[in-house]
Amino acid sequence: MPSTVAGEPPESSIFCGPLDLAGEGIDAVLRNVRERAGVDRIAPAVAYHAARDVLPHNPLRTVADGGAGVCFAPEWDRYPAALRPARSAFALGRDLLGELCDRAGAHGAGVDAWIVYLHDDGDDGARPGVVRNLFGDAYPHVLCAADPEVRAYAVALTEDVCRYPVGTVLAEAPHWLPFDHGHGHERRSVPLDRTAALLLGLCFCAHCRTAAADLGVPVPDLLAAARAHVEACLTGAAPPDRSARAVAAAGLGRYLEARCARATTLIAELASAAARSGAGFRLIDLSAGMLGWVDGRPGGHFGVTATRELGVDPAAVAATCPITTTPYARDPLRVRDEIAAYRAEAGPAARLGVALRPMSPDCDSAENLARKLGVARELHVDRVDFYHYGLSPLAALDRINEARAIASRRTHVEEEP
Repeated sequence: MPSTVAGEPPESSIFCGPLDLAGEGIDAVLRNVRERAGVDRIAPAVAYHAARDVLPHNPLRTVADGGAGVCFAPEWDRYPAALRPARSAFALGRDLLGELCDRAGAHGAGVDAWIVYLHDDGDDGARPGVVRNLFGDAYPHVLCAADPEVRAYAVALTEDVCRYPVGTVLAEAPHWLPFDHGHGHERRSVPLDRTAALLLGLCFCAHCRTAAADLGVPVPDLLAAARAHVEACLTGAAPPDRSARAVAAAGLGRYLEARCARATTLIAELASAAARSGAGFRLIDLSAGMLGWVDGRPGGHFGVTATRELGVDPAAVAATCPITTTPYARDPLRVRDEIAAYRAEAGPAARLGVALRPMSPDCDSAENLARKLGVARELHVDRVDFYHYGLSPLAALDRINEARAIASRRTHVEEEP
C-alpha cells in the first residue's frame, strides 16, 4: 500500500478562483495561503464553469455570478476551431495563471492547475460535442468524452496549461456528469426514480452509441427500454418494477462499461499530455462530494458506488494516475469510511488524495478538521486539498493551520517510542 513518509504530513494545497486573485491581489492571496493557512501549494481554477459564489472577503464582489472560461492566455491555434475556450470575465483580461506562477516562488508556494474539463457552459446546443440524451435533447453545459473533437480539445487544454510551470493538473470532470448537477434553474414537477435520473444523465450521441455497440450492446433495444422507463415516470406515476429490469436486460450495465472505457482512455491521454511537459496529473472524483455537498451530512451508499455512472472506473484510472476523492462530510468517521470504500474499489496500490472543506457545512472547529487530517494520514492519503480559498471565511484559513498543528502533534506523540 502506498504510504506517506514517516514524520511528514501529506502534500497540501488550497483551491482558489480567478476572482480571488484578481480581486484580493496575487501577493495578498499567497500570503494568506502560506501564513494563515500554512498550506504548501495553491490550485487556481484555470478553466471553470459558470457559478454563483458568495465571496466573504473579496473586495471586488460579494456575490459573483458567471465566470465561465479560462484565466490564462490561450494559444488558440492548439484547439479545434469550434471548441476553443472562452476567457473568463473574472480574470479581468489578465493572464492570472502566468502572474501567479511568477509570484509564487517569492512566497515559497507551489502552483498547480485545477481544470474543469467537460462541464463547459456553452451558449446553446449547436456546437459540436455536447451531450445528447436518450430523446436527442442537447445538454449544452456538458461535453461528451467519447467525441473525438472533445477529446482533442481536452488534450489541447492540458498542453496549453502545462506551458506554465505548474506542478500537477487537478482534473475535474474529464468524463460525463449526472443529470442533476446544478445547470441553470433546474426544474421538474414529475418524480424521477434513480433509474430514470441515471438514464437522463447518459449521453446517447452517435459516438457513445458506436462505442457501446462495439461492446455488443443492442443499443436500439436499450434506447427503447430506456425511453419507456422515463416516459412512465413522466406520467407522474411510479414506473412498474419490470420497467427497470427491462432496461438492465437491454444492456445498461455494458453501456456504462463502454463509457468507462472511453473516459479511462481520455484520462490516460490527458495524463500523458501533462507528463510530456513535466507536470503531474490527478483525477478529482466528485462522486462522494455530490452526496454531502448541500449539508455535509451524506448518508446511505458511499460515493464510490456511483463512479461508473459518471464514466469512472476507479481501478482502471488508478493504474493511470493518482485520484483525489471528495468526502465532504461533518463526521470524521464518514470521511474515514468514504476513503476506505474508495481504496477498496481502486485497489491497494492506488495513490489516493482527499479534498476537505474547512468551513460550513463540514467543519466548525480546528478539532474537527484535525480529526479528518488524522484519518487521511492513517489511511495513507498522499495529498490533502482544501476547498476553497474564496468561499471560506478568513477564519477558516486560520483553522487549517491550527488543525494541521494539532494533527502533527498527535502524530509526533504516536511515533514516540
